[in-house]
Amino acid sequence: MKLGPIPHLFRRYRDTRLGCIRPTRPGRLPLLTLRLLLALSTFSGFTAHAWGPHGEIVQAALKTLGPGDALTSGLGTNAHFLVKYVWMADWKGQLHLGRTETFYTDDYLLFPTVTNHSSHICPEVKRTYAPHFHRALQALRTESPREAARWIGSLLHFVTDTGSPPHALGILGPVHSKMENWLDAKLILLPGYQPRLLGTNDSSGEAGLLQRMDGLIEYSKARALRCRADVMADRRPPVEPIVLECALETARVVADLLHTLGALAQSPTHHAAITGMVVPPKLQSPELAKVPAKVILLGTKFSTLTEPDGAFAFHRLPAGKYEAVVTAPGWVTQGKPINLSSNATVKLVAVDLAETGGGNLVRNPRFQLRWVAPNQADGWAQTWRPGRPISAVGPKDWDGEWIPLQNGVIYQLSAQWKPNGPDDADRSVTLRTKGRTNDSPTITHPAAATLTTNRVTITGSDELAWAQLSIRSLKMPWETLEAVSFKPVAGSAEKLPPSPLAPKPATPKPPAKSATATAVALLPLIVVLMIRPNKMAL
Repeated sequence: MKLGPIPHLFRRYRDTRLGCIRPTRPGRLPLLTLRLLLALSTFSGFTAHAWGPHGEIVQAALKTLGPGDALTSGLGTNAHFLVKYVWMADWKGQLHLGRTETFYTDDYLLFPTVTNHSSHICPEVKRTYAPHFHRALQALRTESPREAARWIGSLLHFVTDTGSPPHALGILGPVHSKMENWLDAKLILLPGYQPRLLGTNDSSGEAGLLQRMDGLIEYSKARALRCRADVMADRRPPVEPIVLECALETARVVADLLHTLGALAQSPTHHAAITGMVVPPKLQSPELAKVPAKVILLGTKFSTLTEPDGAFAFHRLPAGKYEAVVTAPGWVTQGKPINLSSNATVKLVAVDLAETGGGNLVRNPRFQLRWVAPNQADGWAQTWRPGRPISAVGPKDWDGEWIPLQNGVIYQLSAQWKPNGPDDADRSVTLRTKGRTNDSPTITHPAAATLTTNRVTITGSDELAWAQLSIRSLKMPWETLEAVSFKPVAGSAEKLPPSPLAPKPATPKPPAKSATATAVALLPLIVVLMIRPNKMAL
């Protein structure tokens, strides 16, 4: 299900339906009593889920894996994070801010064999299975369990989305939304299911996954056709069991996939390693100061993010020559040549960015890192604005990554233009901003950095809580710009207030009463209402 990007929150859904409450004896309850019970259901925390029982599907699949399964053993405590990392592909282009982790989600969605975001609806979603399968396997073999869990989460989202009936059939609009939402996720359970191995090596594992996904598409497509008329007629009861069938089959596919990933990851063919440490740049941004540095081996698909202490490692690499670069807000380092022998471990000299970052909050500000694809800069995506004709000869927009702002802090956008750049008088760098609430619109700031005015300042507020640099030019950004910079103005952030985006410390709360306990406490009132409905007013 597509819910739109949410930069700093995991999605939660609440259910105010009365479906799980039944009268204790035959007969109809008075309207007043019905309303009271409805209020109880609303405030007692009953949970609902869109098709997006993504987390419930993954949880059901994880429960089928035995205690000795290779995947859960390899991931350890990170395995249970799959129920939230499965949302990764819906957070494209966002900065995830969590209580214990902060990262740009595109670091787990774009890589040399997946250079652009794909639709999650058939048939386009089918192109995601194979490359994300192999990248998840790579992470299991060469990166930390936490990194592997995030990469697996990206793959799982495309798989679980495919099992949604409207996704399989390619239905959009109101019918799509209803067909996804008409489901009780608490019923997604697979008692007694034994996961199947999809293949015995990487090649047969990929073939087995593709065959399994083709079967899932046909399974969910047939059920979408069966229930479409009822959905269009707004008849929910006959639809729910059909959609549940799709969710259960999707959970079985996920169980097979997780079991296969764990089994295949146990057969390493290489034993060399690279380790190192990165000291991050000092930033006047509580959120971006927590963003891990990204370490990339150029010319390969190998990449990883640093641990909270700055350490990183690649395990079980093939011997050969590598070139490592580190990217963090404000910087991309020069490549570091590495000669890696079989069974050897190379420890790199620590990369210290603490004194050299300059406070720039933009990753890849000089556009020199082009690892994902040779013709695009990492962290910058070409975008067609609504209402503008798609033209091969007209100006184009390249959007950067979203940057969190702090209330009362002044930020300055600077553009360093190439002196002998192309003849493009309209080239500019603008700021796109949005507010702190999830439903706030994205607007374009009226001022822009141009050839004549290369600086723009804005002040962070609840209405200007996020900023994104957008470059408009006839040419590629690196052909017209030396660099861009976006950072707090000196002196404006000497006493930074606590970030309103940062998670607040948990405060002890009294245990919440369950729905049952609340209903029991109010039982005398309910009895009175049932006996004397005409003498009581709501």
